[in-house]
Amino acid sequence: PYRISPYRISPYRISPYRISPYRGSPVTGLRGEPEWFVIAVAALFGLGVGSFLNVVVYRVPLGLSVSKPRSFCPTCDRQLSWWENVPVASWLALRGKCHTCHEPISARYPLVEGATAAVFALVTWAWHGSLLSGGYCVLGATVIAVSLIELGGPRAPLSVGATGAALGQTLIIGAAMWLDAWSVLVWSLVGLVVATVTLAVLRSRDPDCRDPRGHGRTLLATAGCWLGGLGAVAVAATVAGLVAWILTAFACLVVLWNRRRRPLAMESSGRSWGRWVLAIASVPLVTGLAVAMAVSLAVAR
Repeated sequence: PYRISPYRISPYRISPYRISPYRGSPVTGLRGEPEWFVIAVAALFGLGVGSFLNVVVYRVPLGLSVSKPRSFCPTCDRQLSWWENVPVASWLALRGKCHTCHEPISARYPLVEGATAAVFALVTWAWHGSLLSGGYCVLGATVIAVSLIELGGPRAPLSVGATGAALGQTLIIGAAMWLDAWSVLVWSLVGLVVATVTLAVLRSRDPDCRDPRGHGRTLLATAGCWLGGLGAVAVAATVAGLVAWILTAFACLVVLWNRRRRPLAMESSGRSWGRWVLAIASVPLVTGLAVAMAVSLAVAR
């Protein structure tokens, strides 16, 4: 019966901005659909996106096209059938082995697909299933792709982070205009501008990104859109995100400093988690931004 509520309250719960349940509710996102249904759909869509991210993470460092050829086994080069490309289910059905050469298939593939589905569900839950969830899901997928590429060693191309940030920001602008959430639109653009300026400064000091501490700077634009838009909902979300980023990056630097003091101490300890800790700590900017985005989303919710 109304479009804009005079108070920050929807008929369902406290909404993050002044929108009524019509024209896309912050609670349901789709007319008449319960919030849990929208979250479930987002999770299923996330599985498919996670499968595409596996292609991006494998092919981009090798300089291969992400669209051609179709998915193939990296051992025997056979193109996979459609039923071998079903996220998570195919890996389980094949028992983690190629159907032709029977070589093991890394567990990273279903883990990335499951993690992407979880991120999509979390983002949709935090935004109450609104249309803004779509843009933030794209930003989350961008973080996963860039993080996995750089945790593997090489620097992620700027095009990966830029494409994800541009697509996510475009979806946020469209959703914000539809929902009349102008503050989200404005502050996400402000965050994008600040992040772009910061990225330009870092590139001027280290154009070739030879300093490993600069790995992950392609995520700055993504983080700017993310923190800016959440700041329009709750300033505490942006503040918490920045604090989390500083503390996490500092913790990573401490781990790296300790490693230099005691070379091979963690590797020779016989604990498998030591290698994971070193890999994550070796890219403090990536790790810090990923944690900051997760913390800010939780605070905004």
